[in-house]
Amino acid sequence: MARSNALMWLLLLALSCWSWCGAVTARPTPSASTSTTTAGGGFIRSWCAGTDYPALCNATLAPYAAEVGASPARLSLAALTVTLDGARRATAAMKAMAAGGASSHHLVPVAAEAAADCVGMLEDAVDLLRQSVEAMERLGKEPASASASASGQAGRSVRFQVNSVQTWASAALTNDGMCMEGFKGQPAVVREAVR
Repeated sequence: MARSNALMWLLLLALSCWSWCGAVTARPTPSASTSTTTAGGGFIRSWCAGTDYPALCNATLAPYAAEVGASPARLSLAALTVTLDGARRATAAMKAMAAGGASSHHLVPVAAEAAADCVGMLEDAVDLLRQSVEAMERLGKEPASASASASGQAGRSVRFQVNSVQTWASAALTNDGMCMEGFKGQPAVVREAVR
């Protein structure tokens, strides 16, 4: 979950600078080359430098450098997409833990209940992140308008959608934190497995 926290903070940072971003393209995919010597790699490194885990951020998003270029919007979409994939994996792992899988560390009833609650929170977080990714993709598909009044209306629509993305991402991050809170009194080995 620390990995998703780092990426979520990157996302929120990128979204806060939306005013100078370019168009969003289709959902980014890692390029074949993971070199960060490109201009996009430098752009990603500069954004990652402001996060809690800059090395992890850079290593995670560097494969998207060619697609991201120098666009905060495309960087936000890449961070959201990676975070969504991570949240899906975390949900599957928590389901296994709640069901008493090999990583469950033989949970006591209180921890088993917390794990079941956590599954619901993570499923909600996945849904919120999915909505965020879809909204960012829609933003990239909106046509530019020629008239001033249509331009003002489009700007308000973009701001509304970006605010929605920020709200959904923030709520997903809150769910992540609430999940960890449910394990506060558990042994360190259980908390580490959940984290």
